[in-house]
Amino acid sequence: MATSVLEARGAGFVYKTRRGPITAVDEADLKVEPGEFVAIIGPSGSGKSTLLALLAGLLKPTSGEVLFRGQAWGILTDGQLCAKRSGDIGLMFQDGGLLPGLRAIDNVLLAAVLSGIAHDEAMLRARELLDRVGLGDRWDAYPRELSGGQRRRVGLARSLAASPVVILADEPTGDLDQPAAREIIFLLEGIRADCKTAVVVVTHDPALEAIADKVFEVKSGRCQLKSKKEFVKEIDDVHKDKKNFNSFFFNCENKSVFEPSPPGLAKTEPGTEILSILYGWILFLGISVATAGMVAFLDGFVAGGQRSTVMKSKTQRKLAEEMALQDLRAEVEDVAMTPEGTVTAILFLQNYNAERPVYLLGPALDVGTQQNNRWMGVPLEMGGGMNEIRKVTKEKTKLTIRFSIVPGRYDELFPGYIHLRIGASMVVSDNPKGGGDLFDRRDAYYIYLRDPRRTEDDVRRANGWGPKSAVPLWISMPSH
Repeated sequence: MATSVLEARGAGFVYKTRRGPITAVDEADLKVEPGEFVAIIGPSGSGKSTLLALLAGLLKPTSGEVLFRGQAWGILTDGQLCAKRSGDIGLMFQDGGLLPGLRAIDNVLLAAVLSGIAHDEAMLRARELLDRVGLGDRWDAYPRELSGGQRRRVGLARSLAASPVVILADEPTGDLDQPAAREIIFLLEGIRADCKTAVVVVTHDPALEAIADKVFEVKSGRCQLKSKKEFVKEIDDVHKDKKNFNSFFFNCENKSVFEPSPPGLAKTEPGTEILSILYGWILFLGISVATAGMVAFLDGFVAGGQRSTVMKSKTQRKLAEEMALQDLRAEVEDVAMTPEGTVTAILFLQNYNAERPVYLLGPALDVGTQQNNRWMGVPLEMGGGMNEIRKVTKEKTKLTIRFSIVPGRYDELFPGYIHLRIGASMVVSDNPKGGGDLFDRRDAYYIYLRDPRRTEDDVRRANGWGPKSAVPLWISMPSH
């Protein structure tokens, strides 16, 4: 009998709080066989994402064990864990999890290179995978230039880059419209039909349950296998009025049609710039730790939803936390700089949940540069004292700040670049007047900004790059 791809044996995860421990996953038993499609369902806050993180080796169980191909994750070193994940496991996050400073093809290419595939072969595979997900003509698009569904398709292509034995996907169709969800479902169904790569999805989508070989339901941290008869009946009940449901989603003869290429888009071929891979390596230095921390941090708040008996005030406090940490997105979108060293940075705010508005006071912004291993504040010329109450919707709210790089000695963690931190402090509420239960959120965005005193040739020489290599103005870094 073939060894299971993934297996949880009494796996549990408990995290500590100031008022006592919270059990996010409670003695889960689960098996994923080669080529199998497994769906994990359950209400929000039930522990689904924590269970997925345990299966991926992003979290270590506090009880029991999780095995990958018969080998327990717990006995592997951090280096061995990273090697396994980069080569054998494809991870697909809710928003695609793409690196914002890399193009679509570089995001896919990087995953293949990190798994040990030669650069030329990795480039060919990246192009084939982008064609497969209908984005071959958008190979040079950055994540901010793609829709939510397109980012997830690039994320799916990246998860397949190293020919993994299993793909772990967290809400792959969550908050997508029907056409975009249909495209993701069709691609996952195609992977399932190949019977080569196992697929595990955390989902609320009945369409994904319908194509699953197994469905596990998680309630209050407890994981239970549902019988095929049981979950098929539920699917039939949900879609009893949709006579063409199966043919709409799963008729392989009527293949999904992706959106056409934008009109007037020039036909170009992807280059083989080694610099793009170098950027990816720089960003990757913090990705493993940042990803594990992010999953544990966010899921801690999700797991808080299990506490159904808490008082109303605590429930409202939890709502404020969810709005601040899950619904509200804030990132640096672009950075520009004059030859004199005046920097203009554009940040944006966006609310992922259209059903409940987010109101916030601020954000108050600050900027610091690293000098002598210390963060030194930089005076802002604009954008440092915003105090009005803002309503944040699904449309991006953009904020602009301006500051100058003054002469001085800066720490260069990356030759020719200044280590820069942009901080944002905001108070989040569901009340348009800013009252009620409030939640304080503090963000820090890290970038490498090219030193305005050094020419592009200086930077190329300092890094040993070729004379025609591109020298980016700024490189986004994960939180650290």
